Amino acid sequence: MSLPENLTDAQVSAVRRAAAELLPQCQEFLASLIKIDTTNPPGRNYLECAHLIGDTLSSLGYTVEYVDVPTEQLPTLAPTGAGLPRTNVIGRLAGSAGMAGSTLHLNGHFDVVPVGVEANWTHPPFGAEVHNGRMYGRGASDMKGGIAAQIFAVEAVKKAGLALKGDVEQSGVVDEETTGNHNAGMGFLIDNGYINASKIDAIVITEPLNTTNVCCGHRGTIWGTLTFHGRLSHGSMPSLGVNALHHACAFIQLATTTLGPQLAKRTDTSVIPSEARAASLAFTMLSSGTNINSVPDVARVSFDRRLVPGETLAGAREEIFGVLKTLKSTPGYEALNWSYDEDYATEATWVAPDQPISRVFRDAIKTVTGQEAGIVTSPGSDDQRFPVHSLQPPIEATIIYGPGCISQAHIADESIDLENELKVGIEVMALAIARFLGVE
Repeated sequence: MSLPENLTDAQVSAVRRAAAELLPQCQEFLASLIKIDTTNPPGRNYLECAHLIGDTLSSLGYTVEYVDVPTEQLPTLAPTGAGLPRTNVIGRLAGSAGMAGSTLHLNGHFDVVPVGVEANWTHPPFGAEVHNGRMYGRGASDMKGGIAAQIFAVEAVKKAGLALKGDVEQSGVVDEETTGNHNAGMGFLIDNGYINASKIDAIVITEPLNTTNVCCGHRGTIWGTLTFHGRLSHGSMPSLGVNALHHACAFIQLATTTLGPQLAKRTDTSVIPSEARAASLAFTMLSSGTNINSVPDVARVSFDRRLVPGETLAGAREEIFGVLKTLKSTPGYEALNWSYDEDYATEATWVAPDQPISRVFRDAIKTVTGQEAGIVTSPGSDDQRFPVHSLQPPIEATIIYGPGCISQAHIADESIDLENELKVGIEVMALAIARFLGVE
């Protein structure tokens, strides 16, 4: 696909003016989204939120489809969901060019992470209160703000009096926050044919990476658990046992001292924030024993391994196994016995930044903000991995752009700047969508 023609100056002005006029309506819709507690886990009120999105799309002329995950698949696809239902929503808006037009798919997840200790919040986490130009609430930036912006970006094009030649698809999905190699959200839509690789020309996922950046990829991830197996003994006679906890701690120390310095040298300067640019290995959970007066025969240590582009899952696993082999050959650890499991793994992802979908967003950012767009990598994985890695054929033209700032994700008093982030995001998306799909 060649780079689409530029919009005229009059069209650009009309779209930006329409985006500003629609901001109060978008703000009201975002507040309604935030006020629905969709905390995941376990995944509360998904049906209510999906229907709020679907009803809004329907009122704007979309054909709406709700996609329910079959109950019998919930234990596999939503293991932390306590059996609660999973409903995704897709809206489709036909363009004027019919089958000859391009199709752009806009995607956002409406589940949010837990609020943590509510006393740490200055503003109610599901109150959607506005103070000093910022709307506060869980999901304001990550990423109900993105869903609101993607819907009203299309409305800005229409309000400007322009008819899109190509088709628009909008999806609101669940369970991005609890991820998984397959999940009940974007993964389910792709695995079951709701995302059509032969029809869709590009996908934009509206996660917050700062409104002046186009994100073309994310770091790879392994969430793994090593279980060390020992032999029970009385706490007063530890020599009769094999202490699994000692083995787990020795492994943590050896991996930290040997792998840590190596990983710190592997960096990707496109990753934001700068603190996330190096490959990393973090040990996050450790458990063992059932009572204080027995040497434990089982110890579990979980880790979070982040990969930069150029690393592979196979290589990262081999490094972990290499530390284990080294430890087992160390005097005093000959009895080392372990098993390995992964909860989640995804390769690092990077798509070409010179594709038309990336170029139109970069140009729109320059038009709206006056700044050259950054081309960045996300510090964590996101739903980009599904169309790039799971679809056949893959949709390589999958990028991330949304309003808000990643530093707001998962924190207490999460918020979004309504003027400088939400409105800017609507304007950028509207101009990029109009140019990518063409207007008349």
